[in-house]
Amino acid sequence: MNKFFINFNNLNYQFFPILLIMFLPVTLLLGSAIINISVVLIDIFFLINFIKNKKINYFSGSIFYALLILWFSLIANSLFSTNFENSIIRALGFFRFIILIFAIKYYISIKNFKYKEIIFKIWFIVFCIVSIDLLFEIIFGFNTLGYQSHIFGRLSGFLNQELKIGNFYFGFILLALSFSYYKFKNISFTYILLLIFLVISFLIGERSNFIKVFLISIPFLFFINKKSLFKNMIFVSTILLLIVTIIFSNNSYKERFYGMLIKPIINDLNTSSILRNSIYGAHYDTAFKIFKKNISFGVGLKNFRHESKKNEYKNNEFLFTEWRHTTHPHQLHLELLSETGLFGYTIFIIFFIYFLTHSIKWQLQNKNAYQLSGILFLLASLLPLLPSGSFFTTYGATIFWINFSIIEAFNKQSNKQL
Repeated sequence: MNKFFINFNNLNYQFFPILLIMFLPVTLLLGSAIINISVVLIDIFFLINFIKNKKINYFSGSIFYALLILWFSLIANSLFSTNFENSIIRALGFFRFIILIFAIKYYISIKNFKYKEIIFKIWFIVFCIVSIDLLFEIIFGFNTLGYQSHIFGRLSGFLNQELKIGNFYFGFILLALSFSYYKFKNISFTYILLLIFLVISFLIGERSNFIKVFLISIPFLFFINKKSLFKNMIFVSTILLLIVTIIFSNNSYKERFYGMLIKPIINDLNTSSILRNSIYGAHYDTAFKIFKKNISFGVGLKNFRHESKKNEYKNNEFLFTEWRHTTHPHQLHLELLSETGLFGYTIFIIFFIYFLTHSIKWQLQNKNAYQLSGILFLLASLLPLLPSGSFFTTYGATIFWINFSIIEAFNKQSNKQL
């Protein structure tokens, strides 16, 4: 009779979470339900392993306590939200990312980083497969699964009608290049990969994500080849020339990047004027008005979608004011301000200043490419004004906290207890 039951004592609590972590980038291509199942399973196996081996003291570091404060602030914020049920569910759900951070950190750095290479190798392979699929879509107009973007000039890749593959690209490009840098030990090959990846990122058609990718690629380039300033400048100039050539040789990219982005800036250096004629400007204006109305605690997580449709936020000075109603303001700082108010926003800013200051110090000592990749990703994600996805949705949050966990995994001081 016992053979019909699982012997939990014999389960390999190392193998399963490592396997799940290796294929986390794949789950990001399969939808929120699969992502959440994968994250929760990683968390469960990780916690069972730690309880079984009585290593609860692993959760005693300053970053863990800082994350708990962040989590408690979200829960406290829910008490003042306009819709408690919406906010509390999302606030409580944030805890899964705290455990995920320490799970990824643990399994990457355990046993003197024994599993680091296999994890990053799989991530590199997945990123290359996604890149090849996007190249296929660029050439044929549909991807290898037959998916076709419903917006001309945008690529969908494996995400089909969800046009957010650019965020995936932004989240993993430097991690993939870091693996290439360490594995192949050939700077010229890494240059070629970076050139290909940058062009693909541009052709995806997500302007904000491409700008972020380009911005983080430059310091990474100087990191992998510090000795040749001239070569790096030639490379950056080549990329810019190639992108300009693509823009002016294709009407779709010309309209999206020059007509809608560069030309308005050239013609009118007044930022407010540019925003007034942009759909993002309507979102930003609505978010700021919601914040001013709810300055202390905001309207609560997941409540911008309900608040933004109210007529009181209509502003005819903005061309797209009728389109102000959306799920989130498409800007991280305005999302935090409108949904968590000064209370939540201040805690977030203090937390990230502390974490990044702490991590940059260790990176300067470690000179680790993976850690630098995560730091650059976080810095670019926190840029003001540039549009962004929601900070709290499963897809975007998972990519964000994966990069966060990579930074933490290479912070030497926090690994002393492993």
